[in-house]
Amino acid sequence: MAANPRGDVKVQQIRRAAHTLFLRHGFAGVSTAALAKEAGVSKETLYSRFPNKDAVLADVLEHLIALGETGDDAGVPAPTTTADLRDAFRSLARDLGGQLVQRDYIELVRIVVAETPRLPHLGEIFRRSVPQRAFQRTGELLAAGKQAGLVGDVDVPTAARMFLGPLVLHALLHLLLVAPSDDEAPVAPIDVDAHVDLFLAAITAPNTKED
Repeated sequence: MAANPRGDVKVQQIRRAAHTLFLRHGFAGVSTAALAKEAGVSKETLYSRFPNKDAVLADVLEHLIALGETGDDAGVPAPTTTADLRDAFRSLARDLGGQLVQRDYIELVRIVVAETPRLPHLGEIFRRSVPQRAFQRTGELLAAGKQAGLVGDVDVPTAARMFLGPLVLHALLHLLLVAPSDDEAPVAPIDVDAHVDLFLAAITAPNTKED
């Protein structure tokens, strides 16, 4: 995606319009002309913010799954105790677990899954915009824990999959594999405390400090 100022009003208009149109018509059913019209911008303005429609979809997916980003580029806080590490993983699990069960996000995932056999690049857009970022964020936290001597001698990619897998499975079983309905009742996120405690029991180094 082109470099966009965080407060760019036109970017926000395009993002909102894309969110609406993709959910209503699917990715392939939305032209850039229709997208520009819905956003109230010219096609020239659209292309000055995004190089193509693929980049717009990636932007929509990224902003539905924020992964707790604050925009201050502070990076991963360095944990010094197991309690710090537990709090950091609980925060990440709450952010991601809660956002994965957003109905709009799930509906966009349905669109990506349905259209990827015909438009294979959509799957790659999704992988770049959400899963890779989730793995990166989890891996950074694990690496910080290892550096502090809190995480044992574990393979970071394997441990990241162990952490993220149950969160994704929860969304899969409770929303993605359930027929869409008009019922707006929210789906409860995963039991974060239990998930994180079990995960840390598997990966923490022995004799680490709790406080």
